[in-house]
Formats: sequence, structure tokens, C-alpha cells
Amino acid sequence: EPIKIAASLPLTGDFSEPGTAAKLGYELWVEQVNNAGGLLGRPVELTLYDNASDPDTAVADYERLITQDKVDLVVGPFSSRLVIPTSEVAAKYGYAFPEPAGGAPGVFDRGLTNIFFAQPAPGADQAIPFADYILGLPEDVRPKTFAVVSMDDPFNLGVVEAAETLLTAGGMTSVLKEIYPPDTKDFSSIAAKVADLDPDLILGGTIFEDTVGQIQAYVQAGYQPRGAFFTTGPSLPKEFREALGPATEGVFSAISWFEASATETNPEFVAAFHEKFGEDPIAEDSANAYTVGQILQQAVENTQSIDNAQLIDEMHAATFKTVVGPLSFDEVGRPKGSFMILQWRGDSYLIVYPEFAMQADPVWPKPEW
Repeated sequence: EPIKIAASLPLTGDFSEPGTAAKLGYELWVEQVNNAGGLLGRPVELTLYDNASDPDTAVADYERLITQDKVDLVVGPFSSRLVIPTSEVAAKYGYAFPEPAGGAPGVFDRGLTNIFFAQPAPGADQAIPFADYILGLPEDVRPKTFAVVSMDDPFNLGVVEAAETLLTAGGMTSVLKEIYPPDTKDFSSIAAKVADLDPDLILGGTIFEDTVGQIQAYVQAGYQPRGAFFTTGPSLPKEFREALGPATEGVFSAISWFEASATETNPEFVAAFHEKFGEDPIAEDSANAYTVGQILQQAVENTQSIDNAQLIDEMHAATFKTVVGPLSFDEVGRPKGSFMILQWRGDSYLIVYPEFAMQADPVWPKPEW
């Protein structure tokens, strides 16, 4: 009898790009598990629903998966906006909820003990290494002003507000904080406002489509920042370059994983991913979803059980070997590590901070769009 594992993912709608990338990571992990004999000697059966990037649909999907489909285990969706309500469903029924992309403060401040965020650090810490880099620049080249332009989304706001706090404390001046609805498509009026203020640095709290929309609007408005940081969009290597072409040059973002990493099991993951899905660059979200599978597999094997209560205890107690590095979690599922900073160079990106992971020195100021 198969072990039934399931998730609801945003395969259409606002989060479809990273949601589809997460789907590939889950599918590869299941295929590899089954090729190696399954979990506890049983085949794994994966069920994925499309929540269309809608929180209410995602909640209904997990209710259905647990109460009607009677799946044994669940794994999480993409984005804090979807993880926050769906983790409540999993908690209500006592299910462990390892998840690839919900790391906003609101994920962890409810006291739930069934959540495990499968990235190196909480999402709100994503831009902290970037803020450290900026504040460490020599005074004569360090930016003096910045603007925050963010989607009204718990993950994105958590990231840019943490950086905002550090930059302000470090002596920089915020000239604008603009929050827009998640369904915003036209950024021309925001870009005009930013261009008029002309901050040295732009911090964008974005997913993917709005990263592209912001940058295109800044180009149109003639705004040329000395530095630009955006959250999720730039870590999608193929899609970001296809959407923006040379305008990607010099853009910064944070990342939890990169293809060339020598972390344990990563070279094997990269080779298997390319063999199954082709030679395109691997999105970080695929690696994060695969990491969820690794955590779940090791917890099941360590406990020799698919009992969710035992798995929750094990996920709190153990350290897991994953493609993003060793992972362990605190009492509310926050991981205990830090992110890396990438910068776009030519048709791809390189890791530029911190020193232990650097592939190249960062370029400051960035070239014009």
C-alpha cells in the first residue's frame, strides 16, 4: 500500500513561476525515493492540487487532502501568504508541515509547532546579509538614501522591513516606503515617484511578475539607482533573464541555494534534475521543495514511522542533511542559518556575499539598467 503525500501549489496565478518550480522539486524527490525502494519499503504516491495562488483555495485543498483523500503526510505550498493559513489546517489535524517557501515573521509568531521552513534562515532575515554588505562599504561610496517598494505580502514586507531597520540604524535615510496590492500590474506611477526622489538604493519586496514590472517601469521613468535589491524574482535564473534581458545586470537578491554549491547531496540533485527536466538553470524553489522531501524522508527513516506526532518531534530534534546544507529548527520551525547574496552578471548570477560562498566580488555601483 503506498504512502500518500500531498500538497497544494500555486501552479497558476500570481505565484505560478515559483509554484511550478516547487512542483518539479517535489516530483524529482518522489521519483528518486521510489526508484530506491520507497519509504519504509512502500511506494510513495504524490498528489498535487493547483490553488491558483489563492489562500482560500489552498485552505480548502488541504482540508480535502486530509479529511477526504486521507493522505498520510502533507508538505507545504509556496509563499507565506499561502503557508500561514494552510499550516493552521495541518496543525488542526496534527500533521507535520515541512514547507519550502514560507518564512515571514507571521509564519512563526503563532506558536505552531508543526511548521518547518526548509531554507537556511527565516524569510525575514533574507536581506540582512545585503544590508550588512551595504553598511560595510567605504563611506565615500556607501549609498546615503534608499526607497522601499513592496507588495503587500507578509514575506516580502518582512524581508524589506528588516533591511530598512538595519539601514536606517546604520545612518541611511529612507525617502519612500510604497506598499502596493498583490494584483498590481502597472508600476508607472510608483516609478515616477521613485524617479523624482532619486534614491541611491531601491529595495523591492517582490515575487516575480512585480520584479519585472518594477524594473521595466524604472527603465521607462529614467531612474538609475546605484544599487537594486529585489526578493524572489532574480533567483529564477531562466525566467528573470528572459523577461528583462540586459536590465538584469547588477541586480542583487538573496538566495538559499545555488547550483554550484558543494553541499552534501547537491551535485547528485543537480545532475538528476538536469537529466529529468533538461539543461535549463535550476530555480532555487525547486531545490527548496526537494529539501522538504529530504527532511521528510530522513524523519520517516529515523523514526521508522509515518506517525505525524513522531515526525514533528523528530524534526525538532534532528539535524538534516540537505542540498541547502545542514538544517535544524527551533521550537516554532525557524531554521538556524543565513542566506547568501547573488548579483546578476551577464546572462546569469554569481554569489557575491558572504565570503565563505563567494564566486566573485560584488560590483558597486551597479551598471545602468
